[in-house]
Amino acid sequence: MQRKTIRAVLATSAVIAVGVPSVAVGFGEGKRLKLGERNPSPNASRALNAETEIIADNATYGTRQSNKRDGRGGGAIYGCRSAAGFEPCVRANNLKGGRAFEFVTAGKEAGLIQVGDTTGAPFTTNAAGVATGLNADKVDGHDAEDFAAAGDLLFAVVDAGRQLRGARGAESVAVSDADANRVAVTFAREVAACSFTAAPAAEVAAPLAVAAGADPKVVEVDAPGSDPVPFHLQVVC
Repeated sequence: MQRKTIRAVLATSAVIAVGVPSVAVGFGEGKRLKLGERNPSPNASRALNAETEIIADNATYGTRQSNKRDGRGGGAIYGCRSAAGFEPCVRANNLKGGRAFEFVTAGKEAGLIQVGDTTGAPFTTNAAGVATGLNADKVDGHDAEDFAAAGDLLFAVVDAGRQLRGARGAESVAVSDADANRVAVTFAREVAACSFTAAPAAEVAAPLAVAAGADPKVVEVDAPGSDPVPFHLQVVC
């Protein structure tokens, strides 16, 4: 009878000894992770105070996280409480010359970058090269060819003395018809096929008249009356 009691006590002790690690794992430093539960558990006195390192040496990826539930996401989530200027919540550091990250989706939208202050920048970079697909080929739905290049915007600032005071592409100013108060502005390129706009820099009784001259490089501006009128001439090609 005494031997049976001793055997029962030993068996019970063995069960307890085996069961303790299964309850204790994942609750503190140096313990195994508990799948499907929080590590450390919500009842733990404190969180881990050292890095949990997973080091691999293989031909593919060191770890893989995936949610196989069809139609839902949730492969991984990372959270932190980093202040400005400190380490980010997630960092991918490639010690060689290849890519540090890739984002791939079968859908039309690859991702979202959201900031608390909408006046902030979505991201910053020290790269000066052109990013394929992000080189501002479209602005507000318009293609790059819909916008005039800097060389297509010509102008001339002409004072009351018929002198050129400012210009882009304009080379000279001359009076083409003194009786008609007409001034000819000559440009360095042909502008006959361009559009012209002239705005007076002084009060006048009527709008200025603008037209292409006989020379394809010349734009003529007629002012009302007989007094010289300063004006700004804009040519868009």
